[in-house]
Amino acid sequence: MKMCSQKLVFKVTVLIAGFFFSLLLSPSIYALTVDRIVAKVNSEIITLMKLEDRVAVFLNKMKAAGSVDTGLEKSKIMKEVLDGMIAEKLQIQEAKKLGMVVTEEELQKSLDGIYAKNNITVEQFEDILNSEGSNFDDYKKIIRDQILVSRIVQMHLAGSSSPREKSVRKYYRKNKKNFWIPEKMILSHIMFITEGDSSGKERRLQKKKAEETLQRILAGESFSELAKKYSDDVSAHSGGHLGAVGRGTMLLEFERAAFDLKVGEVSDIVETANGLHIIKCDNIIPGHAKAFKLVESEIKNMLSSKKREKKYNKWMAELKKKSFISVSLVLDGKKNKNKRTFNAVVKKESFNNPQTIDPDRYSRTQNNDSRDEGLSVKRLVEKKLNKYKKLYAGGEISRKTYLIKKKQLLEKL
Repeated sequence: MKMCSQKLVFKVTVLIAGFFFSLLLSPSIYALTVDRIVAKVNSEIITLMKLEDRVAVFLNKMKAAGSVDTGLEKSKIMKEVLDGMIAEKLQIQEAKKLGMVVTEEELQKSLDGIYAKNNITVEQFEDILNSEGSNFDDYKKIIRDQILVSRIVQMHLAGSSSPREKSVRKYYRKNKKNFWIPEKMILSHIMFITEGDSSGKERRLQKKKAEETLQRILAGESFSELAKKYSDDVSAHSGGHLGAVGRGTMLLEFERAAFDLKVGEVSDIVETANGLHIIKCDNIIPGHAKAFKLVESEIKNMLSSKKREKKYNKWMAELKKKSFISVSLVLDGKKNKNKRTFNAVVKKESFNNPQTIDPDRYSRTQNNDSRDEGLSVKRLVEKKLNKYKKLYAGGEISRKTYLIKKKQLLEKL
């Protein structure tokens, strides 16, 4: 009995050893054991692991670009990315059918570009790839594939003629609203800061001063000179001139009063969270559509892009029609009760860019203390005056101190 048990153990041990030996000889079989196929494109497959990797790359790109949309489901992202991977497989297969190859020189040129862009050596690049669980040979294959994709796409989209001027003008006429510049007001103002912790008496005195100034303006005194003398705003040095101002850029009370004025008119005293204002309309720039010449190239590029996209989609439809494509990715199934969401925006684009090293990883952080060095004198004065204004509004310095600092700063202009 003991001998039979020993034989059985030996037999099982041999079977297990043989199984693991076959896995070592065939890593792809091992990969399929722990992974699963989500799509077949002719004779090639796409695994769930590869799809997840590409989704991670895509999300990182969207995060770096600042394109976010709270609540976008992972399943939708995976579907879009998988569609891109299928298109990529078809394009590479088509390129190989046509005999396209990537030479060592072309490959090296692309790699050199990556090293130069990221300011790293070959050794540093390989170390980074290794640290991220990849290797140099796999990365070179990705680069080769991307070169093939770029080449085959360019070949099929070549010859797309530019839109005729007649078509461009027709689009401009029908879509003028897309090139509309809203009305703007050229304004000046005199501002009297009201401190948050001011007493009722102080507020009454401040309002009285504003009313006296308004009466002097209405009596014919120069708005500009009174602004220079009495305004607490940084614009005082230019006679209160604010320049061209559009809707949505000012406090609501200020905006309502300003856009009710006609050219040359002066408002009543307007109270906002910042204090009291007297506003003057110097001029009005009516709303208008941008001139055709200013947007002609923009429209041409847009129409050309649409034309290329239409041609690309037609080509991809033909490729898919003559190919065997099977998708087995389960999305929004009953088993997927816990839907995960990501902050990303899925755009209709090809997901066939190789995962390159982020150049920002090697950029030096800028010293905050050096940011003022490039500012103009005017901007520097405005920045410092705003600082003193906040200190004054917050009660950290007296009005007397604020006015002294304001005078010293304006004298530098």
